Amino acid sequence: MLESTRPNNAEANAVHRWIDLTLRILLSLILLLPVVGALGVLPPPTEDLYNTPEAFRFIQTLEDVRYISAIMAVVHVIALICLWTGRTAIAALLILPITVNVVAFHLVLDGGLLTAGSALADVMLALNAYFIWRCRQQYRGLVARAR
Repeated sequence: MLESTRPNNAEANAVHRWIDLTLRILLSLILLLPVVGALGVLPPPTEDLYNTPEAFRFIQTLEDVRYISAIMAVVHVIALICLWTGRTAIAALLILPITVNVVAFHLVLDGGLLTAGSALADVMLALNAYFIWRCRQQYRGLVARAR
């Protein structure tokens, strides 16, 4: 008899856990960037990183004010803690507004979502969508009608 080539549940679960861990690590690295930037470790942005002068001016304004950078860093640290302490559903919701804003920035000001500068935004959007989808059962109480 031929053995089945379909993986059993244990193998499938192991693959899903490996994928989930890999995507968590990737999202964590992306979430660390604003934290490291807020600490002043990264060099300031330069005009050559952006596709339009408007995009660079917008980022310069955010850098000058520092308020948004500090708030983003705090939210990202909280999201990182949630992501690694079994609260992935909360982490995905915490970073959703930031993800939407980063994607909108590249879409509206920086030349679109298929540019080299938007690659990280595209990956962040895909990862955020993956974790929201994976945790969708946990959100049922949030979207259910009140009785």
